[in-house]
Amino acid sequence: MAKDILGEAGLHFDELNKLRVLDPEVTQQTIELKEECKDFVDKIGQFQKIVGGLIELVDQLAKEAENEKMKAIGARNLLKSIAKQREAQQQQLQALIAEKKMQLESDLLTNDPSMPCETVCKERISEDGNTNLGELVSNSVRA
Repeated sequence: MAKDILGEAGLHFDELNKLRVLDPEVTQQTIELKEECKDFVDKIGQFQKIVGGLIELVDQLAKEAENEKMKAIGARNLLKSIAKQREAQQQQLQALIAEKKMQLESDLLTNDPSMPCETVCKERISEDGNTNLGELVSNSVRA
């Protein structure tokens, strides 16, 4: 009967016969809720660690992809510059060939017409040192 009167006043005895303000069932539910909250917070912490690791991995892969992209762009630019250099070198060589042909034609016209073409070509080879005899002869014969 005393327990009922105290219960109506909001006071209760627990299993150790201590006086409590809360009903033992509410106290038990509060303890269970507290444990569930702790488990939930632990799971959220684990989730954050997993997501953090995933974000780091994705960032690392993005950096590697960016590095590879930059390497590919650099290689492409290098190939373009090499192609331009070869084109410029080819134009220079064609200009040099044209110049040498003009010199040869000029030399052939200024030399003694009775002098054989091979002699003129040999003289030009001894001057330049890098001219192809067959090329000179064939070009001079065409002229």
